[in-house]
Amino acid sequence: MSNKLQADDGSTGHEGRVPDKARRRLLQGGLGATPLLLTVVSRPALGGGSHHYGDKCYSPSGFVSMPTSEHGKPQFCKGRTPGYWKQSQHFDEWPHPYYPVKTYKKPATLFKTAFYPYPAGPYQSKTMLEVCGMGGGPPNNVGRHIVAALLNAARGWTPVLTVDAVKGIWGQYIQYGYYEPTAGVKWYHEQIVDYLTSTMTL
Repeated sequence: MSNKLQADDGSTGHEGRVPDKARRRLLQGGLGATPLLLTVVSRPALGGGSHHYGDKCYSPSGFVSMPTSEHGKPQFCKGRTPGYWKQSQHFDEWPHPYYPVKTYKKPATLFKTAFYPYPAGPYQSKTMLEVCGMGGGPPNNVGRHIVAALLNAARGWTPVLTVDAVKGIWGQYIQYGYYEPTAGVKWYHEQIVDYLTSTMTL
């Protein structure tokens, strides 16, 4: 078991999950001011590559109550990080109808097209790939992770998130500055990124 600090720029492709105690503190704090969180990654070594089928994951509302109440059959995600999707060797894995770069048939998919009917915010003229590769804090940290989450959902790699659900997270965030996974709970950029990251394994 190894511990690493989570990279904020999405460039490493090895972002992890917040430990349970830290997650509870984070979610409790989400009702008020947004605390500064140092995320410590704790993930088993993948080993064997093809034998790694995904990590346990939760819907947004389930993530709020986890781990105190788990209901139903566990779900497992094998989503990819922004750092993974922005690499040219993975462009052929982008699911239809999204294209990272212009091809002889289709142009590169614009962020505003992918997330329609929600506003594109600062990414009106950016492609999905450009947003996926943007560094820095908010809104870019949410932007690059939401692109990765959309691609993961379209590939069927995150059974707890549909394409429409991912769009809805972005829609609330860009319009109100937060996302409500359940009534009375507000996630700001740190909490949104933490949740989306919890559905990503590589």
